Amino acid sequence: MLNLLDQFALAHTQVTRLNADLSEVVSPDQKFSAKVELKLTPREMPAEQEVTQYQVTARMLCRGHREQDDAEKPLFTIEFVLQAVYRQFQGDPVSFEAFTRNHGSLTRQLYPLIHHQLKPIFKQFGLDQVHLPYDLASQAAEKRPPANRQVH
Repeated sequence: MLNLLDQFALAHTQVTRLNADLSEVVSPDQKFSAKVELKLTPREMPAEQEVTQYQVTARMLCRGHREQDDAEKPLFTIEFVLQAVYRQFQGDPVSFEAFTRNHGSLTRQLYPLIHHQLKPIFKQFGLDQVHLPYDLASQAAEKRPPANRQVH
């Protein structure tokens, strides 16, 4: 897999959607499970001053439920959509097809960025105990995720 972060720099980000629902007050010692889904969708963009650039839509959905409850009745739901623009800064121009095949390597940069955006929301909801996965690419390489991390 080609690591796009070796050739592309994050040029711009913009949050385009943030929906957060908490169905009831959560005590700090409340035990619950959370499922996190992150979908990255690359999009072509016109080159700017002959510099190759692509947009990536990062759509994250986080749903939590009490461990004893049905997962279909979420205690909280957070939907977050971030638009990220990547510009190529070195190497031969990368085609959109190659970018699309390798866009998963961008999660190493996008997960911490998303976590930084969502941390205040989790805190306001009283969900300080929610931790998002970070470096999926290196975890996959290790083939053994740390005990407190979840691989999707």
